[in-house]
Parts: sequence; structure tokens; C-alpha cells
Amino acid sequence: MTTHNKIMIIGCGGSGKSTLARKLSDKMDVPVFHLDALLWHDNWEMSSKDEQRHIINNVLDKDQWIIDGNYSATLDMRVTKADTIIFIDRSRVMCLYNVLKRYIHYKGRSRPDMHDNCPEKIDFEFVRWIWTFNKKRKPAIIKMLAAVQNTKNVVILKNNRQINYFLKSIQN
Repeated sequence: MTTHNKIMIIGCGGSGKSTLARKLSDKMDVPVFHLDALLWHDNWEMSSKDEQRHIINNVLDKDQWIIDGNYSATLDMRVTKADTIIFIDRSRVMCLYNVLKRYIHYKGRSRPDMHDNCPEKIDFEFVRWIWTFNKKRKPAIIKMLAAVQNTKNVVILKNNRQINYFLKSIQN
């Protein structure tokens, strides 16, 4: 893993993408880019798809990066440029639990991996997105991972034990 410089981390909201990205960044000294911070504007206004692609192109042009987040408008670009794809595949109950913990911790404030003027919130759409992720979005992710597994380093992590083992396996 030490020779991999372009890592994308995907998974359901609350799966631990940003936490893993920060830990990998610290361990590998590779810059991390949180899509939530890059693609949202003040007051939870999402950037346009064209703007998203422009922003991501600027990141992808760098020699090294860790990008965490899903955002289907730029998924193809990231998959093409990544040498490593990490999918955090957690249960929806665990993801909802993590989102609730995060909400309590950051309520009324923006978290470090989010745009500055987007205070932490939970709404019905986000809960529904998490609840239906494994049924609606996971099959396409699994298909994409299968299509690139011979040309990319694909890692699927399902729980904290696997995540910790993976982090320990990374050489500084």
C-alpha cells in the first residue's frame, strides 16, 4: 500500500469514510480531500454538477491524494484516476448510529470534514439515503469494484476490526 498515492474512499454516510481518510493521511503523509467540504457551499447549497467536476479535476491533477465521499457526478473521474479504492461496507444500523453520534457531537457546528458554513444536521432525506444505501447504491458499487479489481487495488472493509487491521498493515 505504501506505493499507492491516489486513494478514494466510498461508502454509506456514517460508515467512517472521513475518519479513515484522516487516519490514512496522517500515516502516509498524503493530503486528504473531503468531498463534503469541497462540494457544498454555505447553508447546505450543493455545487452544480459542472462545478463539481471542475473542482474534482483540480484535485485529481495532484500527484497524491486521498478523497473521501460518494457523489455520483464525479465517481467515474475518481475511479479512473485512483490506484486504490476502499469501500467501507457497513450495516445501515451502524451507519445511522454513527450519524447520530456525529450529530450529537457537532450539533449546531460544522464538522472538520464539512464546508465551514454547513452546521451538522439530520433530516429525513439523509436518513432515507442511509437506510436505502445497501439496496439502491451498493449493487452498483460492487459491480464497479468487480470491473476494476484487476487494474486497481480494491479494499472492502466491513467493521472496526478490519479497518484497524488495514491501518496497521500500512507502512509509513
